[in-house]
Amino acid sequence: MDKLKNRNILFLVGWLYFCIALQAQQKVTEYTKDFSFKEGVYLSFSDFKNNSPIPLSKVVFNANRGDRDFLKYALDKKDFVYLDSLGKEQQIETSKVWGYSANDAIYVNYGTSFNRVVVIGSISHFVATVQTIVSLRNPYYYYDPYYNRTQYNYTTGQYILDFETGTIGDFNVTNMESLLQRDQELYKEFGALNKKKKRESIFIYLRKYNEKHAIYFPL
Repeated sequence: MDKLKNRNILFLVGWLYFCIALQAQQKVTEYTKDFSFKEGVYLSFSDFKNNSPIPLSKVVFNANRGDRDFLKYALDKKDFVYLDSLGKEQQIETSKVWGYSANDAIYVNYGTSFNRVVVIGSISHFVATVQTIVSLRNPYYYYDPYYNRTQYNYTTGQYILDFETGTIGDFNVTNMESLLQRDQELYKEFGALNKKKKRESIFIYLRKYNEKHAIYFPL
């Protein structure tokens, strides 16, 4: 019995050392406004979470890398070109790029452009302009370039990014209530408000949630 107990103790001690070593190896830190993101391009949400962008040195674009807007210009093209880990050029549509980091700010690709993420946290917040197609039906049922051309509407709105899943959605009461369910205390507080008060308080509860639920990034 004593041998089994000692064996369990040794196992727990070993597991503890393993966890400490793993944490030290990853070198993660809690996000604060003073956190410095690595500059570069995120091909995916996972790249953002891991603070692992394609660095400026790997971006193929004929411009001065010292320019503050270097990445903005490089991503203002139909295709984005970069060097992979083997030094081989890769090309993808810019529309498939998740976002980028530059000048101590994060920009997410949503709607018609890359938009600065104003609030970074478990629930991040940004403003974007979204394009919607308006279909015009020809009342005379024959081809006419005026009646049959595609037209677009552009609307600017507020959006939130869920750090847990990478999902982007409208910043509204319904979506906030859904996310707040992860924190029963805040969820009950918010649920006790009337409809008008909920609409007026969604930003307050976004900040409350972020204050209680820190996020972490590798250094």
